[in-house]
Amino acid sequence: MRRSLVLVFLLAPFAIAQEGRKGVNFYSLEQEVALGRQLAREFQRDVTALESRAASEYIDGIGRRLVARAGGPPFTYTFTLVTGDRNFVHSAAAFPGGFLFVPASLILAARDEDEFAGMLAQAIAHVAARDYTRQATRAELLHAPSTSWRLAASDAQNGAIPLALLHMWRKCELDADRLAARAMSAVGYNPKALARYIDREQAPYDEHSAATFSPLPRRAQRAAVIEAVIKELPAQVYPPHEGLAKIQEEVRRSTAP
Repeated sequence: MRRSLVLVFLLAPFAIAQEGRKGVNFYSLEQEVALGRQLAREFQRDVTALESRAASEYIDGIGRRLVARAGGPPFTYTFTLVTGDRNFVHSAAAFPGGFLFVPASLILAARDEDEFAGMLAQAIAHVAARDYTRQATRAELLHAPSTSWRLAASDAQNGAIPLALLHMWRKCELDADRLAARAMSAVGYNPKALARYIDREQAPYDEHSAATFSPLPRRAQRAAVIEAVIKELPAQVYPPHEGLAKIQEEVRRSTAP
């Protein structure tokens, strides 16, 4: 899926000049979906799909409502519940074109449905903003390895990930937090739940030295941008959501050894 170096050299001045606006992207929507499908297939080799009709319908229902408010290209989103989890905050793995994998650990780590919806909205926001292919484009311009925006800290520590890309990935995370907070509010979920989940689950990692090289911003910074969005939203009372506890029990039964 990479373009030739000739194309990179021709487009680099234009791309750099446009950066800071919507962000340049070398990938068409069709190419983005094809890339996402390929990456999703590779990801599926390392995880196990969890067969639970109730949990799958629950995730799909919340996901569809959030997608309707996320904006972006008209991708066909799919939500797959899996047992594998390689992410310390249990966030969903989101691939270009709308292929999302929700780890069972996220359902179990969330303390209420609003927290779960917030993390799902955050993953959807990355797809809607086309973050993966925009960052792959930036990597091509910098002649860096093209890789996912969810990177291991060791990759940055050993010099594999340029600091310019780390900066961009952190910005994408903050933008996704903003979009997720707005989408949550639009469908009746309290955006404060997203900040609450991030503050709790990201806390141990922030205290580790490797956080310096993380593509994630510090949790205090993320909480600040979410709070800024909340202040811009019309005041409203968010209804309670009771569905998560039942799904958590279903997931525990399905994942029990």
